[in-house]
Amino acid sequence: MNNKSFKESKEEGKNTWMAMEHQWAEAMGFFGAMLKSFILSLKKHFIGFLLFAIIFGALGGAYAWIKKDVYNAHLTVSYAQLEKKIYGDMLFKLNLLLESEQYESLAFLLDITPEQSREIKSIDGVNIHNSPLVSDISVEKVPFYIVVDVYDPDILPELEDAIVNYLSQSDFIGERLKLNERNYRNEINHLQNQLVYMDSLKEILISDRDNLDADAVINLEQLNKNQNEIFGRIRDLEAALQFNMNIEVMDGFIAQKESKSKTLIRYVLIGMIIGLAIRLIWLVFK
Repeated sequence: MNNKSFKESKEEGKNTWMAMEHQWAEAMGFFGAMLKSFILSLKKHFIGFLLFAIIFGALGGAYAWIKKDVYNAHLTVSYAQLEKKIYGDMLFKLNLLLESEQYESLAFLLDITPEQSREIKSIDGVNIHNSPLVSDISVEKVPFYIVVDVYDPDILPELEDAIVNYLSQSDFIGERLKLNERNYRNEINHLQNQLVYMDSLKEILISDRDNLDADAVINLEQLNKNQNEIFGRIRDLEAALQFNMNIEVMDGFIAQKESKSKTLIRYVLIGMIIGLAIRLIWLVFK
């Protein structure tokens, strides 16, 4: 009984394997026929594909040759107020005006001429990881990049100042900077009064120098040490007051242009691919 069941199972497995081999052979024959038919069709229409590739490739090359050159530039900035995403949103709104060709509105926001705004192709912001600034919700105060594409590199110096002013001109930021300035000046005045007070104490101690004891000498040394620390703090506050700004430029715009030959080759290849695709679609629906 067991031997009979084993033989039946063996025979059933053999039949299944043979059926799978037949199906595989039929599938290979079907796809082989399709591939052969496709190759024959390509050979038959080779001249047509070649003409379409040449024509559209030439059109792509002509477009690359006559289109305006684009210059790319990066601006590295640090910031004191708000968060990176807020600045990303502000730059994104500027780019929306460019995409919708609202050059007058863009010129008004940046305080530049409409002619200059027409020389800008795009404005964007990215973080140090080269990710979109508009999606960066991190809170670390690290620098970010402002990226622009322009047709005329001569506008970059004015555009740099215009964008920095645009990012720093909100009423909220202005009030924060004024508050910082008041705090810095108040602390400087307080520390300067402390220095005057310490000078008075030193004069009292030194006036009777012939009778100075060990405690008086220690007090003089401590006063000198405290005055040095106060001088250092005043120096830091005066530096902070001098650089009391929201956006500080760390590395300005430097125009970079892609070589004409690379642009030409890229557009020729794109044109050829489009031409081949159009020819193929035409044959399919013909």
